[in-house]
Amino acid sequence: MLLLVVLFAVCAFAQPPSPVKFSAFNTELSYLHAPGEPTGLLIVLPAQPENAKEEWAAWSPVAASRKWRLAMPLFPVAGDPGVKALEALVSDVRTRFAIPKTPAYLAGAGPAAASVFYSACRASYLWTAALAIGGTPKPAVDSDRLFAANTANLPVAWALSAEEKSAVEQFRHRLLSAGFNLHVMEAPTTSAALDFLAAHNYEPFPRKVDCETGNPALARCYWITPSAFDPNLHNDALRSSRVSPDIQASLDLGGFGYQLTRPGPGVLVEWLPPNYGGPLQLNDRIVALSGKPIADPRHYVELMREVTEEKPVAITIERNKERIRLTTRYQLRKREEVLTARLQAEFNPESKEITVVSRAIAAIHITVPPQWVPATLNWNGTPIATFENPGCMVLSVKDPGTARPCPAVP
Repeated sequence: MLLLVVLFAVCAFAQPPSPVKFSAFNTELSYLHAPGEPTGLLIVLPAQPENAKEEWAAWSPVAASRKWRLAMPLFPVAGDPGVKALEALVSDVRTRFAIPKTPAYLAGAGPAAASVFYSACRASYLWTAALAIGGTPKPAVDSDRLFAANTANLPVAWALSAEEKSAVEQFRHRLLSAGFNLHVMEAPTTSAALDFLAAHNYEPFPRKVDCETGNPALARCYWITPSAFDPNLHNDALRSSRVSPDIQASLDLGGFGYQLTRPGPGVLVEWLPPNYGGPLQLNDRIVALSGKPIADPRHYVELMREVTEEKPVAITIERNKERIRLTTRYQLRKREEVLTARLQAEFNPESKEITVVSRAIAAIHITVPPQWVPATLNWNGTPIATFENPGCMVLSVKDPGTARPCPAVP
């Protein structure tokens, strides 16, 4: 049976466990959890957090088939704040259940697929491998914050039916052209998809890393974390690995999600952000723009690409056989994270040398494991430090030879 069919088939009701609560950023968050063996930790992003307990019933047997531990956040994983909350969840699971070296796999289906692409790219060091089932990376790509370099050590599988694969070909091509570590799996079985995840092992200290970001709060690159930035530190050898977003307008209705493969008429609203305060409701259909009928989601995308200025627009919504006319505005997407920092680092076991090449980075925190020492560090062609002992050190590219221990973490 195909993976997509298995996950979304009607399954017997399974009583979910009591939520596990933890604190992060002065907020109490929670997640569902099922125990497993230390061979794998599967973190599943629900398509709708408010319906996570229903989705739990579908994913529980999937994780149990591999005896993997399962966790599902009961909070929205949206944007960078959502990624930081997800990082706190992973940390809580690893600490609470004493599984620091267990491979962590990220998965999500349908509307959650975009969050898989986004979370994998923004905090790749959290994951061993990732799996997006159906859906589209369009919301993640259009965030303008997707940098392919971050997946160098993180394979991302995209499970698609033949029809879906054809419909999203432009995104597959765009991701691969940017260097995204993407593996398209056409109509895989559940076993094949899980085999993909299980084939990759947890490695906290990969010998070679490559990361790019425009957000200092998400700058960690496995064993190196940039701690000071300087846009004047140019390096033409490190170009941006940004996945190019669509240059098109959107409707000023608040965020909403839809699937390109859905039939018309119009665009079916299948996802709304938490605490949404706009005029849309789930299962609304946007069927016309300024009186012009929308045939299907692809037609909607074509119409939005023709918009070149921000201006008012009347839209027609079909809701429970009722037609509602609303006035909103076309808005043009503003580019995010125009200035970014990137670094590449590699440990050579033969020469015992760590080589760092960076752009717009002035200082780093670097953690050297016991198996690498003694080692020297060369940064942008300049010898910076020698490591006689393992541990974390603070280094500055502007002040070679001034290595000092990292500050203690409270």
